Amino acid sequence: MIRRGRAAYQRSRWGSVRRKASGNFQASYRHGGIPGVVPSSVFTASTTFQTEGDARVWLETERRLIESGQWTPPAEREAARSRLAASALRPTVVAYARQWLDLADIRPTTRARYEASLRIYICGEPLAFSLRANPRTGKRAKPKVWTDQPLGDVPLADLDRAQVQAWWRSLPVMQRRRSCDLAYQFLKTICLAAVDDGLIDVNPVKVKGAGKPSRRRSIEPLTPTQVRAIADAMPDRWRLGVLFGAWCALRSGEVRELRRKDIDLNRGVVKVTRGVVNAGQRTQRIGEPKTEAGVRTVRIPASMIDPVRVHLHDHAQLGQEGLLFWRDDGGNVTDTEWRAAWLRACASADVEGVRFHDLRHVGLTYTALAGATIRELQAVAGHTTPGMALRYQEIAEDHMAQVVKDLDALITEGHPGPRD
Repeated sequence: MIRRGRAAYQRSRWGSVRRKASGNFQASYRHGGIPGVVPSSVFTASTTFQTEGDARVWLETERRLIESGQWTPPAEREAARSRLAASALRPTVVAYARQWLDLADIRPTTRARYEASLRIYICGEPLAFSLRANPRTGKRAKPKVWTDQPLGDVPLADLDRAQVQAWWRSLPVMQRRRSCDLAYQFLKTICLAAVDDGLIDVNPVKVKGAGKPSRRRSIEPLTPTQVRAIADAMPDRWRLGVLFGAWCALRSGEVRELRRKDIDLNRGVVKVTRGVVNAGQRTQRIGEPKTEAGVRTVRIPASMIDPVRVHLHDHAQLGQEGLLFWRDDGGNVTDTEWRAAWLRACASADVEGVRFHDLRHVGLTYTALAGATIRELQAVAGHTTPGMALRYQEIAEDHMAQVVKDLDALITEGHPGPRD
């Protein structure tokens, strides 16, 4: 039987601890008010404690919160904890997406693309450049956003197909189709993961025609003369990069990470083992190619050997780790800087609508025309499967058909057909 009386209500130096009929202890204290004007209020712990010591620990914690100026009523704190627990069980689209990104084992470039898709297209954050003031007027333009139907704050469990369809219709699909498709694919990935985690029953990201890979660009290969004209229009210390992109089929990131140790003039080869890639806003990262096939050794055409030798003498940094192509501060040239120089060179050479990456198409097409097999094209380009190499082999086969046709004309010219 629980004894009542003086022992049932014990007063500490600050606050009170009371033993209840259940045997547990209840803690409370007075706080606030103005002496002689407004009475103080009693605040009681939202739960009871199994021991008196636990109750006094709670009182001491409350006292420290008051002294540090961090105190709020216990009931308000409990309500906030309940809301936080509820939000953990019902995360928003952006909260779950960021949680997924924190745990995902993906390449930095992929992570950067996903984060950009989340910020700009799914959450509808204004573009950074639109937030800057006009240097002439000092006024800020209306922030530019790519969607007026953001989904970031929507609880994942409440997301439905109608919301997704409205979001997709709000995107600049005509102007930025590839970026919109990437955002759609990321949202779909997030919702598929949420289905696996049991947070939602079905994936609501279903919009007909959305998220499909873009059609293959029709590329008319540049001629060797056009390649030389663009190279000559590049800054002198970057000129050789165009030739590596075209005649060794190197990617932009692979070119920008080439170092002296990667060039073997005795054998006439360039070794591709690394590349520089974007890993977020104004961030670059040096990494290995994403597939084993990307690590390769490519032969340098004989006509390029002398230009490479001159470049090593005049422009490359010193030492085996010295970069062949570098920016003013000595680091890797950024993708933005390289693209800007490339576009200016193309304009100077009167060439339009060609990306630096298209030089790979140029090099591999001419390599196919020179008689390379599919396996040889794979080795040069660093392709894992023959599918990509077939794109260039098809062009060579069309050329071969014309060659056979011309050969037939030579064979039959001036010679009658078989007699009946």
